[in-house]
Amino acid sequence: MLRSTTRGTILLLLLISLFATQQLKAQMKRVVTGTVQDSTNLPIPSAHVRLISGKDTLNRSADNEGRFSFSGISSPNFDILIRGIGYKAFSGSYTFDAKQTEFALDAIVLKAETQMLNEVVINGKIRPIRVMKDTIEYNAGAYVVRENDHVEDLLKQLPGMEVDEKGKVTSLGKELTKIRVNGKDFFTGNVKEFIKQLPADIFSHLQVIDDYGDEANFTGIKVGEPKKILNLVTKPDRNKGRFGSAGGSAGTNKRYGLNVVGNMWEGDQQIGLNSFLSNANNSGGQSRDFSLGANIRKPLAKGLSMSGGYTFNQNRSENERQSYIETVNELGTIYNDSFNRSKQSGGNHNLNLDINGMLLKNYFNASINGSLSSNSSVNHSSSLQTGVIKQDLINDNGVSGNSPGLSANLAWGKKFGKKRKRTVLMNFNTNLNKTNNNEDITTTTSYYDKITGDLVKDSLLNRIVDTRNVSNSFNAGFSFSEPLTRADDTVKRKSIDVNYAVTLTSTHNNLQTNVRDKLGQAHYVDSLSNIYTSLFINQNLRLSYRYNAKKFDYSIGVSAQPSTLTGSYEGRDDKVRQNTLNFSPTADARFLLSQSQSVNFSYNGYTNAPSFEQLRPVPDTRNLQNVIIGNPDLKTAFTHSVNLSYRLFGSTTGRALQIGFNGNVIQNQVASNVILIPDTLNGLKQETRFENANGNYNFGSNYSLSLPFAKRKYSLSANGNLGYTNAVVFTDNVKNFNSGINFSQSVQASMNTKKLSMSTAVNYSYSVNDYSLATVKSRNIENWSFSLQSRVVASKFLSANVTATKRINNGYALNSTNPLLIGASIDTFFLKNRMATLSLQANDLLNQGNTLDRVVDNNSIIDSRSNQVTRYIVMNFSMRLQNFGGKKKS
Repeated sequence: MLRSTTRGTILLLLLISLFATQQLKAQMKRVVTGTVQDSTNLPIPSAHVRLISGKDTLNRSADNEGRFSFSGISSPNFDILIRGIGYKAFSGSYTFDAKQTEFALDAIVLKAETQMLNEVVINGKIRPIRVMKDTIEYNAGAYVVRENDHVEDLLKQLPGMEVDEKGKVTSLGKELTKIRVNGKDFFTGNVKEFIKQLPADIFSHLQVIDDYGDEANFTGIKVGEPKKILNLVTKPDRNKGRFGSAGGSAGTNKRYGLNVVGNMWEGDQQIGLNSFLSNANNSGGQSRDFSLGANIRKPLAKGLSMSGGYTFNQNRSENERQSYIETVNELGTIYNDSFNRSKQSGGNHNLNLDINGMLLKNYFNASINGSLSSNSSVNHSSSLQTGVIKQDLINDNGVSGNSPGLSANLAWGKKFGKKRKRTVLMNFNTNLNKTNNNEDITTTTSYYDKITGDLVKDSLLNRIVDTRNVSNSFNAGFSFSEPLTRADDTVKRKSIDVNYAVTLTSTHNNLQTNVRDKLGQAHYVDSLSNIYTSLFINQNLRLSYRYNAKKFDYSIGVSAQPSTLTGSYEGRDDKVRQNTLNFSPTADARFLLSQSQSVNFSYNGYTNAPSFEQLRPVPDTRNLQNVIIGNPDLKTAFTHSVNLSYRLFGSTTGRALQIGFNGNVIQNQVASNVILIPDTLNGLKQETRFENANGNYNFGSNYSLSLPFAKRKYSLSANGNLGYTNAVVFTDNVKNFNSGINFSQSVQASMNTKKLSMSTAVNYSYSVNDYSLATVKSRNIENWSFSLQSRVVASKFLSANVTATKRINNGYALNSTNPLLIGASIDTFFLKNRMATLSLQANDLLNQGNTLDRVVDNNSIIDSRSNQVTRYIVMNFSMRLQNFGGKKKS
């Protein structure tokens, strides 16, 4: 009876266990997470995501970061279908592993829809600007795009963007350094080159991105200050094309030019060829530039691409420049009226190869770059010094040299782990550079009596200086990121990041000086020669905590930067050895306050070793009026840098406000110490030495405000900046300060229609430089500028441009005029699809142009003017062939 009961109990327990197991299996619920992105790796908000698992169908919309999540999935097999307006649909089938309950999909990239529908007119509000954490996106459809407009013309309409006459593009005062298309590198990436070539109407959006580099994009660890890049997003079916041009120009002052450009673009596959020649004659002589280049980019495998290129540049220039220099010291001021005439020529070869991409969650980059440059120049200068020193210096200098260089880079990274995706990355970089220069310097110095002003003596010195410099560096880095949250957490992500980098820089400098006597015989001068070797080792260890959420990201941590500087001099017993250890906090934050406003903040600290010239304890006498002697006891400088920016955009109006603030404080800054010493004739000459000093800092702020109206055909804008700088300078071993204030303000009104574009602006700038020396008065510069730019499109075949600028200059030491600069051009288009353009351009019709600038360098204020011919007339002819996505463009 007992055995029967026992058997029944065991059978009952087995049945209960089997039933419970089935119930647990039935209750097992699974989770699926993922993100939706476009081809530029930016999120696609509101993308529709459908998941089908067994008999269940679940629907979701991606959030503002493109993230989505499904839970409660019973079946191990499921299908995903994703749709987004303007994108091709995506579908995929997946299966959970036997014990897997969480499935984190790799980022899903939706491609642009390539099938164009018949044109449909939708009356609705266009959102001109979208703000993301690191990106500002402009909708090209919200601005006026005329036929034959290029990207450059569109950029000039965007709030916060400035394009100067040379094609330099800036956003809130920072230059855009690279151009990409659909998030991928585009040919050479030269912004100035391609904004003039690419037609504006093939792009749907333009993005300004704060880019920390490809390695940071892979690891998510953002260190240092970002560079601004321009990313262009094409309209559907326009991610390919063939475009190029050929033309020539001829004008007054021996001005002529030729150019041939050809590019083939098939998405990731790109081939480009270009050549340019230009020649112009200024009052100082002729200048000629020639360049030739070829580049290629092609995919090697899925996610892996190769790029390479070769460029050759050759230039020749003849210039004349007049300068007036005021140098302050404890005894008074030295006034230097100088004139320089130079003839320079040089050439440069550059060859590069790069392999880059992502393979199975692995990041890989390998690149090599080789260059060879040569230069030669003949310079004649005269320097007439008055004030504390009264003497003349005439210098003739002939230089020839070459500089080969080689650099290589290797980086590898990997993401691993299912629940928590860890990231590791290693990189190695080396740079090898060599410089060889030969100088033949002839110097005539005239000495004058301080009281009578009569010539006392003049001397002639002919030196032959041979310089050999070798500089090699090696860099290695390691990054590791440990997530603190699971990969399926779409609300927030936390991680601990560790970064380590080491840089070794070695320098070997050999300077040999010979002096020719009256018989023309050369004699080696030991006191004017030296052989110097140095090694700088800089390490950076950074530990930080990183937090990422929908509305804000931030990273805080601490950085330790030990550095060692050693140096030795042949024939001298004194050695250089400096050990420095700096600690600093690190912080970086990006707040997305709403879809139209954001705040970014960053703090960084970094070291800067003294240069070879600043450390060398033997005299550099190539300029006899200013002998330079280094200080082997200099310490490494450390800079604290802070940046803060705020951006506010009207979601439908396009109104924009951008405000930026930056500040730098430098510890142990290397400052010049200018000493006046008597010579054998009881005259005075300068000697520059170097000291470490604290008290160097600068702070600046800038803003940009844009108020478009009438559907953005008209716009009022204002921008300005204010900066304050305090720099330490030494004169005769006495510490002084140079305080500077720079202020500028601009107000602009513009109109853009299909037939007429016009803008007028008033610019004002004011700068103050105030030395703490009681013997020196403040020197202030004030500039006004009134400008007008207009373009009239008379027909499909004719357009005209007129520019006018009036400048008012005050405060320069050199005689300055207040020029009125007027220019005009007329363009006519003909042949099929208006592929040919003939234009006539006139510049500075009243011949009032001048180039005047001021530079403040330590204890000197330098006003300079270049002699250039600014009035000229030139005729241009060009043939443009363009075909994008099967559609020919003129």
